[in-house]
Amino acid sequence: FQRLRKNLLLLLQLLVLAAALLALGRPIVETEAARESSLIILIDRSGSMNAREDRGTRLDEAKEQAVRLLRSVNRTGARWFSLGGDRAATRVMVIAFADRATVISPFTTNTSELVELVRAIEPTDAATNLDEALALAEAYLAQTALDPTLAPGAAGADSRLVLLTDGNISDTADIRPRYGTLEHLRIGDTDDNVGITALRVERNYERPELVDVFIEVRNFGARSARSDVTLHVDDRLRSVGVADLAPGRLPAAEPAPDAPPTSHQDAAPDGSRATLSFDFTLDAPGIVKVALSRDDALTADNAAWAVVPPPRKLRVLLVTPQPFFLERVLAGLPLESVRRVSPAEYDALPRAELEIDGFSRFDVVVCDRHSPAELPAGNYLFIGAVPPLEGLSTAGMAERLIPLWWDEHHPVLRHVAFEYVYVAESLQLTLPPKAEVLAEGPRGPLLARVSQDGRHCLVLAFAVENSTWWSKPSFPVFFYNALRYLGSAGAGTAADSLRPGAAVDVTLAAGAADGHVVRPDGTRTAIRPGTGGVASFAGTNRVGLYRVEPGSAGRDRFAVNLLDAVESDIRPRELTTLGGRAVVQGTPIRTATPEVWRWFVGAALVLLMIEWIIYNRRVLI
Repeated sequence: FQRLRKNLLLLLQLLVLAAALLALGRPIVETEAARESSLIILIDRSGSMNAREDRGTRLDEAKEQAVRLLRSVNRTGARWFSLGGDRAATRVMVIAFADRATVISPFTTNTSELVELVRAIEPTDAATNLDEALALAEAYLAQTALDPTLAPGAAGADSRLVLLTDGNISDTADIRPRYGTLEHLRIGDTDDNVGITALRVERNYERPELVDVFIEVRNFGARSARSDVTLHVDDRLRSVGVADLAPGRLPAAEPAPDAPPTSHQDAAPDGSRATLSFDFTLDAPGIVKVALSRDDALTADNAAWAVVPPPRKLRVLLVTPQPFFLERVLAGLPLESVRRVSPAEYDALPRAELEIDGFSRFDVVVCDRHSPAELPAGNYLFIGAVPPLEGLSTAGMAERLIPLWWDEHHPVLRHVAFEYVYVAESLQLTLPPKAEVLAEGPRGPLLARVSQDGRHCLVLAFAVENSTWWSKPSFPVFFYNALRYLGSAGAGTAADSLRPGAAVDVTLAAGAADGHVVRPDGTRTAIRPGTGGVASFAGTNRVGLYRVEPGSAGRDRFAVNLLDAVESDIRPRELTTLGGRAVVQGTPIRTATPEVWRWFVGAALVLLMIEWIIYNRRVLI
């Protein structure tokens, strides 16, 4: 062996090799960060998180922050630069939430496998429900508290919940967090947005070939805005309007940081909202689309759709033992036809005379003091009786009542007054959880709306003959409103659009064993109907027009629209308190990993360049 000669090139090559070996060892810098035993990352993927920022959407930024946070926890490598002592591995859980909360991964200490799961989180246009997400997180924390391997209190004080959201949350008043430390990492900066917040499309009740369109547009930004509003019918431009909008908020009207965004709905500054109306003739079914020409940060509220049914007047079936009052009211309404049968005759009718493809042949069926055993899908007005629906029942009779409250803003009770109405006898209704009470008396609901499995029912708890209402002018007005409201899918209003995330019953063509729902982006979801050819579809997370294949005529398309002022108000907010508890304000994570192997790779490249330069100089000499 001879002693190595003094060779600068050899020394540099040895240094390059040493740097490469150090990089392969994956050394990390471990600090006192992330010392909690349990970490839950909650990622907001609601409609406002689709707002565009400089580096993509807010959801993209939230997922990147989550990935960086995951890479800072439980990293493996040579801890040559450790600034903390040995500690137990942190359990990490990831939850994504919008209107519903979804567990992306339960608790695990292998955080490397969570990165791809986080990157695969898909956006939605649904509303925000943080309460459900926190309840789900706390349920898992309570479950881990039973684990004997955890230290006492690990599920509580020694836990951290990180909220990756723009703070655009409407249910903060309902939240009561119990466990862990709450930390909010605010996502987003921009607030520029103009959106469509309301759309109503109606066929004229007396002249069904006429269509009226009403639109509300709001400015949520800090500057005034102007936008063309276009109306398309079956992809053809029919009309154009202009919305001139004042700033959407004033400095003096800034709410508290944790005020629910819903409070902005009624406190909109003057001139920040505009209402436009269009009317046109449409002698066939069609698709109406309204759109804003202005480009802003959120595109989901720049357009809205409505499915307009074919023009025709209503066909009504009246089931009553005594037709005197109701038949006289129906005779004065602009209906196509009215058929009257007694309760016994109705029960004896063949199914082919009552329904087709699982749907009622009549636009509205009025059941006066009669509860049939079965109901096909359709629209019903029950008077002094209840439909056979799950959760709906009666608990005896109540006597000598007067209405105490009614929702005068609901379309059924528009221009309807219950003053001086006396009810001698009424059913005591027990309603299912999702029923809507429209009028109430001292013993319970007097008028309610109940919808189940394609059956849309208005339930009036008392018979007209058992009250003084038959002599009031408001009674025929109620009947007019009720028939127009129930029969809207047939003649009056365009089929109601859905909110993102809502479940919808879709009907396949007669005889079809299975089919597909085509989403606005062209993707297809297989569906299989149950009895009656009806299938439930819940994949309505994005706005747009959906198509059913093979669909039943007139029921093969439906629209999903945002129409939500809370989600359209995209101004980021800081959550300072939740349910009376302080929320720590986090700071964005600038580096994706505490590992320092990149430093050694960089050092190796620098040394390699120096060696190359010295070598070339010697060769030239």
